Amino acid sequence: MSEVSASEPAPGSGGVKARHGRGWVGRIGVALFALVLVSGVGALVCRAVIGWVFPVGSESMEPAIMTGESVFLRYGKKIGRRFDVVAFKDPAGGASIKRAAALPDERVMVNASGDLLINGAFLPVEPGRPEPVPIFDSKLQSIADHWRHGGTAFDPWAWEPGAAPGESDVYTLDGDAVQRGSDLGLLRFQDRVTDGYLTNEGQCVQGSNVVHDIIVEFEVKVLSAGGVIRVQISEESDWFAAYLPVYSGEGVSTMLLKRIRPSRFGDEGPDSFLGSLDTRIPLGEWVRIRLANIDNHVYLSVGDATCTGKYARNTPRLNPMGFPEAPFSAGERVKLGGNGLDLQVRNVRVLRDYYILPRGDFGVGRELLLGSDEFFVLGDNTVRSRDSRDRGPIPLERLIGTAKAVVRPLGGFRKL
Repeated sequence: MSEVSASEPAPGSGGVKARHGRGWVGRIGVALFALVLVSGVGALVCRAVIGWVFPVGSESMEPAIMTGESVFLRYGKKIGRRFDVVAFKDPAGGASIKRAAALPDERVMVNASGDLLINGAFLPVEPGRPEPVPIFDSKLQSIADHWRHGGTAFDPWAWEPGAAPGESDVYTLDGDAVQRGSDLGLLRFQDRVTDGYLTNEGQCVQGSNVVHDIIVEFEVKVLSAGGVIRVQISEESDWFAAYLPVYSGEGVSTMLLKRIRPSRFGDEGPDSFLGSLDTRIPLGEWVRIRLANIDNHVYLSVGDATCTGKYARNTPRLNPMGFPEAPFSAGERVKLGGNGLDLQVRNVRVLRDYYILPRGDFGVGRELLLGSDEFFVLGDNTVRSRDSRDRGPIPLERLIGTAKAVVRPLGGFRKL
């Protein structure tokens, strides 16, 4: 299947708004660059020596590169770093664009949870790794349509709509009316977490495969002290929870990060301590909180303060016969709010980690050793992508170059 045309580039069709704003100076610069490319001798020299603009005609790299967008491809037979977006020749003709997920002489494997392992280890969260993919954003969607709150007889949450289009709803909690530990004081995410994504226009593109690694981030404003802020995310049978007591005044609070396991694993205790974070939560000010579970590492940040915990493996769900199931995460995957204090919540986002559908004959479920002249490619939209999982490693001699930026349509310019 040809995904990148090697013929003259056609004008891009459709596309989405820029994911990384460049400003009017950047847009003018790109426009001038495009004019140079399509003018006379400059175009011939650029196309022969430096690179060219290619339209992308498949869904395999969405949402990083949308169908109908065009990228500037810099020629070269060298991969700069892992996860660079590269173009390579297909054996049947044409070319494809994918991510270089594994490099020469490495051992690569996709496990049953859709994670990528290189030389037997998870990859660190570092520059170059694909960004987490939004699946909910309260600036684009209504919290009421995607989150549960309160109970059948009582709801301690009050709603205020965003002041203007593109601004988040604000939810206010009357925490004094919520008993300690009660979920009545929590907003509870009701959508399935799948390999779909949210467009910049707020449209949900539905996925079909459950994604285990998720992130929640939001802003909270504490209106009264004397209670606890809570935020939780789940994977398989485990909950990862952060608890932050808020006292009166400007004293330091210690936020605890825990893993809560099912009671049947009581030999280790229901709670496993993962870390702590000393921070200040000033009353009446918005503070950003982020909790992420990525590749068996849990990351917590409150404002500029951060802490990290890790664990060996998740607790599996059991089927009705009492046997472990294949990796599966279900139910309300995110909860946030508190009890014993009044607070407000806004700018809520739920994101998923990069997910690889464990399908194919190469590097799936067992390690594949790459040769000294081979690399392993994956599409971002792995349900729609035919890549090294199906076709095997790619010889370096078939590498065309590296995609540096999306350049068409001009309003959607962004670096890759």
